[in-house]
Amino acid sequence: MNKAANRPINLLALPAIQRKIVVYLSREGPADAEALAAAFGLDRDEIRITLDKMAENGTVQLSISGVADARLGRTRRRTLPARLWPALLANSRLYSTQEIATLTTAVPILQFARAKLSEFADHGPNHVLRVKSFATQLGYVVGLSRTEQHLLRAASLFHDVGNVIDRDRHHIISQETVERLTASGELPFSSREAELVGLLCRWHRKEYDPERVDQLQDEKVRTGLLASILRVADAMDIDHRRSDYGDRFSRVLEFFYPTEMPFWTSLEEISGLRIRCSPLVTLQVFALQELQENMQFNMLFDDLKGTPLPWAVEQVMVSAESTMAPLPQKETAIETNSLGRSKVLVTFPFDCHSLIMTAISRRNLRNAGYQVELLCYPDTADGPSWLWQEVLAESRAGEYDLLVAIGDRPDPAITADLVKSVSRWRSSGVSVTILNRHEVNWSRLPALLNLGVEAYLGADWAYFWGNDICASDLAWGQIASLCTRDPTQSTIGISAEQEAIVQGLLKCVYDQAGRSINDVDGWVRLSESIISRIEVDDYTYFWEQSLGFVERYVTVLKPPVVHGSVLHFDESPGDLPQAFYWSLEAAIEKIGRAPRHGVQFKTPYALATWKEGDHVELLAINHWREEAAIPIRLLYPSDLGPQPEGNESTFRVRLPKEDADGVVQALIDACNGRRL
Repeated sequence: MNKAANRPINLLALPAIQRKIVVYLSREGPADAEALAAAFGLDRDEIRITLDKMAENGTVQLSISGVADARLGRTRRRTLPARLWPALLANSRLYSTQEIATLTTAVPILQFARAKLSEFADHGPNHVLRVKSFATQLGYVVGLSRTEQHLLRAASLFHDVGNVIDRDRHHIISQETVERLTASGELPFSSREAELVGLLCRWHRKEYDPERVDQLQDEKVRTGLLASILRVADAMDIDHRRSDYGDRFSRVLEFFYPTEMPFWTSLEEISGLRIRCSPLVTLQVFALQELQENMQFNMLFDDLKGTPLPWAVEQVMVSAESTMAPLPQKETAIETNSLGRSKVLVTFPFDCHSLIMTAISRRNLRNAGYQVELLCYPDTADGPSWLWQEVLAESRAGEYDLLVAIGDRPDPAITADLVKSVSRWRSSGVSVTILNRHEVNWSRLPALLNLGVEAYLGADWAYFWGNDICASDLAWGQIASLCTRDPTQSTIGISAEQEAIVQGLLKCVYDQAGRSINDVDGWVRLSESIISRIEVDDYTYFWEQSLGFVERYVTVLKPPVVHGSVLHFDESPGDLPQAFYWSLEAAIEKIGRAPRHGVQFKTPYALATWKEGDHVELLAINHWREEAAIPIRLLYPSDLGPQPEGNESTFRVRLPKEDADGVVQALIDACNGRRL
């Protein structure tokens, strides 16, 4: 091993050409001599000789094929690529083949049940996706096995299909439907799996046996525990998102169903819910006023009380006014020590959602008396590994009282190093809070909770520190959620002002991300310019910024080809990778809405394909507000192509060039064949 590779690199001490190569590799990623020569307008042999010297000194790492990668040493001031990782603007979620088949079968049934407005609350696809998310989170908290998680998730997706027939008996009808569809071959379960999934569907309401344990092949399944989690996860979906009919329908409901109005209005009284693990599990219900006779809150309390789960339900009052504490003129380590204030390090990537969550968290931390230090890093593919394997593995943990880690990207490969770093910080007496919204990272929860880590879970708006919350925090939380385009949100009731603020925030982030930043301090300065405006609720600034968003980032370079309900771009739809999603969404909206019930588009699906070396990149979306199309993630032909990353309405995958045409055509055919 070259020991020089572990030493920090002084860029200023390098010869000019070597310095240029290091900066280029840091920002643009690995490259060979030919690519570097083209970038700098120099002779290829000269570049090759320079790379050999740099490899000897440990400045770069050369592969057998001659591709160079930067080796910047083990230093906190490491330069990361200035371009954003072309990331999905939504949680990365996991689905097994059986779960995809289950959802594909269940969604049309749930969409039909969703149309029954007299039931007041949303029992459609978005509801079951939220229940599945809550159940998955709670399943990791209690340490379910992989098989138990699989059964629980499948039951979460199918537990409400019985509403299409009868509300009172829907749990029984759901059980019978799972068994019938399995027997007919439409659901890919074994008869034993169908029996257990059906039983969980039945037991999510009314009587059940919380102590029951079954066998599936040679594995123990705690059926009663799974049913307990599903009952609670179902009861957790109780905020205003489930009552999204607006004033027009509220008047109709009030006129024809006056006795049922408390059921509907109780949803309107709840601003949101999240899970706090400290490691005691507390279900936190947020409301602008104390919940007295709120039916939803009482049902959640009773459902939890009816299980053996040792959890608590807590009301968190949301202040109507901003609770931001006055900021000191200057905060330094010396002042902190002299004032005796506790010190906290907040880490986060430079993306819209994390910037908002950091702003809310810093406001709460300052109100709690902490002096806050920020550590921001670019939203790159190697960002999480750099954070946990280098920065936090080497930082002097004893300087801090609290570490708050917000929103690092999914990277299962770093889990062991992450847990090791957290263990190091905990052994130094530092409290640690993890706020990560990406489903693929939730498998770390058991190990983290065993170390005494505090974790917050819930919907996309909920990943901020603390309970000293004001109404503007929740308003910004909704903006953060809209930035992710998560399809589990309510599809109506989004104002033009909110969408403008989202676009303005995106423009700020994209504008700044393209700048050349050489160290972490530079990224902190960029983030501060955005976070400080969020903290003072400067909505006007972001609204004004939105005016240039469409012109700069949503300009489609070439018109798409229309294939029925699908728009296909056969090249990258713009010149900035992180904005590709917004180009596709704008293209769907340009074609217009369909004159049908609910929010439906004439072309709800959009694909973009472009070449990347020997591969073809595929970005595919259905409009996140589309209510009738089967989610595009469920239509992806996994038997033809590799597994994609993304959520139900957005995914990205890198395809071998020889397979790309077949996968894309199969996806287009599926989108057109599944359209309701």
